[in-house]
Amino acid sequence: MPSRLSPNLQRPKLILYLNNLKLNKEEDMDCPYCNSNDIKIFKTKTNLGYLQYFCRDCCHQYNERTGTKFNFIELPNEVVMLAVYYYYKFKVSLDNVVELMAIRGLYLSHQTVHNWVQTFGVEIGMKLRTRRKGQSGNKWHTDATYVKIPANWCYLYRAIDREGNLVDVYLSDTRDQVAAENFFKQAKVTTNITPIQITTDKEPALYPAINNVFPDVKHRDSKYKNNIIEQNHRGIKSRYKVMKGFKSLVFRSRDPGSYCG
Repeated sequence: MPSRLSPNLQRPKLILYLNNLKLNKEEDMDCPYCNSNDIKIFKTKTNLGYLQYFCRDCCHQYNERTGTKFNFIELPNEVVMLAVYYYYKFKVSLDNVVELMAIRGLYLSHQTVHNWVQTFGVEIGMKLRTRRKGQSGNKWHTDATYVKIPANWCYLYRAIDREGNLVDVYLSDTRDQVAAENFFKQAKVTTNITPIQITTDKEPALYPAINNVFPDVKHRDSKYKNNIIEQNHRGIKSRYKVMKGFKSLVFRSRDPGSYCG
């Protein structure tokens, strides 16, 4: 069983970034059982190289991964993040990820990678969403594109700023004023930014939606000027193609940003 990965496996900057999203509690190791900070750190680490602790109040022994989603995984966090990184970064299938990991001497099952992607992809998506607060520009390009969930076509609302940074995403059964308003309200909360300009195509439902949520914004309705987001949709389309469509409405309960960022 591998211990910590060699530096060569951690070179991609995104891996370092994902590892710093605080999906575990390495910097806050109060006792996960009683929240006491009266703890002792053992000199020896776990087989995977993680610190071990002893709580003097409740007498529980635990390690860096206790109480986290990594706790019962018998591989280092970096291995999990590497597999998730491959899946989202390169828009490959689960079988492709299994093969890529095998090249590095890490033999995983299709189901294992699937479980990691479902668990940590959502977690990462939510973390990344919180980090978008105050980070996007104030000139947005907005559009809705079709995505198919078995027997149903749904609409994925997306917005990016002028630099191409993702503002927010919203999945809806309908393409109407209510859906558009919900999207803009969510984007406002996510970014904590009120745009000064929104560029869209000539979708009728967008006019009253923008006017209700952002009454003072400058609204440009030009398909030509909105080409930037039309091209940006290619990322989600390629992801969608590899996944052979989104399998079910369970996608709705997950953060679409995991797939659409």
